[in-house]
Parts: sequence; C-alpha cells; structure tokens
Amino acid sequence: MNTSSDKQIVKPRIFQALLAGFNTVANKPYLILFPILLDLFLWFGPSWRVDGFFLPLIQNLPNLPGLSSVDNAALIKETQAIWREIVTNFDLSVTLRTLPIGIPSLMTSKPSFLNPLGHPITFNLDSIAQVFGFWLVFLLAGYFLGSLYLNHISKQIVHLPEENPSSTLIKEFFQVILMPVILLILLLIISIPLLFIFSLITLMGQGINHFLFLIIGTLLLWILMPLIFTPHAIFLFKQNLLTAIMTSISVVKISMGKTAWFILSSLLLIQGLNYLWTSPDVDDWFLLIGILGHAFIVSAVITASFHYFIDAAQFAQAIMLERESKQQHLSS
Repeated sequence: MNTSSDKQIVKPRIFQALLAGFNTVANKPYLILFPILLDLFLWFGPSWRVDGFFLPLIQNLPNLPGLSSVDNAALIKETQAIWREIVTNFDLSVTLRTLPIGIPSLMTSKPSFLNPLGHPITFNLDSIAQVFGFWLVFLLAGYFLGSLYLNHISKQIVHLPEENPSSTLIKEFFQVILMPVILLILLLIISIPLLFIFSLITLMGQGINHFLFLIIGTLLLWILMPLIFTPHAIFLFKQNLLTAIMTSISVVKISMGKTAWFILSSLLLIQGLNYLWTSPDVDDWFLLIGILGHAFIVSAVITASFHYFIDAAQFAQAIMLERESKQQHLSS
C-alpha cells in the first residue's frame, strides 16, 4: 500500500527529460553554435600533421631491444602498418574535442586534410616540442571551450545569481581540468588487477576469452557509470570536483535503473543518427547538413541530461530523507 510520503516522491522520467532538452535548445538555438563552429574549424580550418615526427619512430620500431628477432618480424611489420595509417591521417587539431568534458564534434570521425574547397592549409610538426606544445594548447582550449559550452547549457536549466560570472567560469574550468587527471589515476589503479586478469584470460580458450572480456567491460562500465553526472554537479550546483563526484555517485546509486536506461536511450539516439549525419563524403557540401543536425541533436541530449540530473537529484534527496525519517521513527 502506498503512503503519502511515497506519493510525494517523483521518479526521474526519461521521455520528459529528453523533451525538455529539445525544447530548451529550440528556444535557445545559439547553444548549437558551439559544436557547429568546432566542426567548421576542423573541416575548413588549418591542419597540423604529426607524421613527420612519428613516422621515423615507427620506422625504428624493429631496432628496439627485444624486438629484433625474426619471430617478431611479421607482428612488428603489421603493427608498423597500422600506426603508419593512423599517424598519416591524424590531424592534431582534433584534440580540441576533449574528453570526458568538451564540445561534441562530428568531424572527428571523418578523414582529415580534405574539404569541398580542396585541401586546407597544413602545418607539419617535426619535433617533440612542437607536437607536445600544440597538443597542450589544443587540449587546454578544448577544455575551456567545453566548460563555456556546459556553463551556457546549465544556465538554461538553473540560473543561480553570480557576483562574478568570469570568476565562476574559471573555477569551473579548473575543476574540469582536474577531472581527467582523477579519471586517469582511477584507471591506472583499476588497470593493475586487470593486467593480471588479462594475462590469465589469454591462457584460456578463444571462446571463453570473449565472454570474460565482455564481463570485464561491463564491470568497468559499472565502476565508471556513477561518475556520469560529475560535470552536471560542477556546473549546476557549483561544487568542487570531489564533492561533485560524491553527488554523482549518490544520485546514480539511488536511480541506477532509470539512469542506465537514460544513458542507453541517449547513446542510441546520438549514435544512430550519426550514421545519417556522417553518410556524405568529407568533400561533399551535404555534410554541412549533417553538422547542423548533429549539433542540434547532441546539444539537445546533453541539455536533457541536465534536466534529468535535476530530477534524479531531487528523487535521490527525497529517498534519503524518507529513509532518515523511517530510521528516526524506528529508533523512537
């Protein structure tokens, strides 16, 4: 039987959150300018090649100690071919699309160095100082632009009074910079037992290998999923990184089922439509329609995640208050 307190607790609703996200972006269409401008820059802007630096290193791979034996020749040649293909087609400016926080981009999945007007201006980076220097500039610029993007989205969801918006944005930017560092440390800690597990899996049969790798991938997703709303807590509640992580974990822990379905629905919507957006060739003007469509859909889904987080946070708070009330009632 439902009590009055049960009726007051409203679960987060996936469809309503997605609808609110689309309505928000439709009412504030300037939000889609962030991914549009990034994609146009990656499409028509200058390119930075890194093959001049990496190809000699790949060529010298067989000369490394322990890799010069005849037994490894075929594997090394195959590895060299793969890495040559990667670095030859890699444009360093795509690192403007930063993870886990950044401006989404369609052009990062398309081949570089070509557009409907021909070939863009290209700069060749031949030294480690040039490669690392430009990579660092692109990385910091990507995180800053990503912070600006999410800052504008969050203001459409909850507009808190700010004495100094620039100071708030800088604080959010520093929290964003710290987030990949924390995630890297977490992944390094997780990788230690995983390396041992992987070594055991390789000794087993081929059939069981795929099954065990699937289980490990699911476990990694289960470990990282509670952190999904960390950026939302940073930008909506103006929390520092550690507090935002704890907020995200507590919200996801209580709303795990709904949150998993929301994430799955969002990924299916974005990735499914990406097949349509990326269907034109990189030198086809019709790709511009894909850039516009991708910018609207992905901005709407990200905005929807902020709406969903607000509902999930209120739901989690109501559940925790109800549990505290029941404990106090039992203790009395």
